[in-house]
Amino acid sequence: MSTSARRTLLVLAVVGVGLLALCQPWAKFLYHGDGNFSDLTVLHRPRRFNEIPISQTGNYQYHFRGLPHEELTLVLHAKGRDAVTDEVLKSLQAAIEAVLRDRHGTDVCKSSRLLSRTSPELNSQDSVWVLFGTAQDRMFWHWQCHNFQAHSRESYELTIRVTRADPHGEKIFLTPTLEGGGIEFP
Repeated sequence: MSTSARRTLLVLAVVGVGLLALCQPWAKFLYHGDGNFSDLTVLHRPRRFNEIPISQTGNYQYHFRGLPHEELTLVLHAKGRDAVTDEVLKSLQAAIEAVLRDRHGTDVCKSSRLLSRTSPELNSQDSVWVLFGTAQDRMFWHWQCHNFQAHSRESYELTIRVTRADPHGEKIFLTPTLEGGGIEFP
């Protein structure tokens, strides 16, 4: 084999390994537990959990392992049985807490109010839940659960608590989702 052919093969091998590392096609097979791993594209790989009604109080727990070794963000996607406007979402009075713990019991992310206040409400003036997204995909994020470091060999437990239900939210559901693990843009 000629020297130029060897160089071409070496360059192709390096590019191939680089693309394989970028795409991480094995990541979907490493994820185990509650929720679904959506390998939509290299740019977006969410882990979606079952939807939560905000019209009733309750605890919702999810156990999983095999997250990518990346920075992730917990978001709550808002969906409705009917069209959900920003005005409706901004008027919600549900109080929601979220805690993500590793297998050692360490809080990786935890939504909480500053000082000694009670549960964070969606959209209250003192809330740390922030509404954002497009008209078709509205979601809430929390500053204490934004860009936390996940580890691929760690097991996790995510607990979402609706501590105060919104009586006017009977047709609104939140889907907890871990966003990250791909080349994602804000």
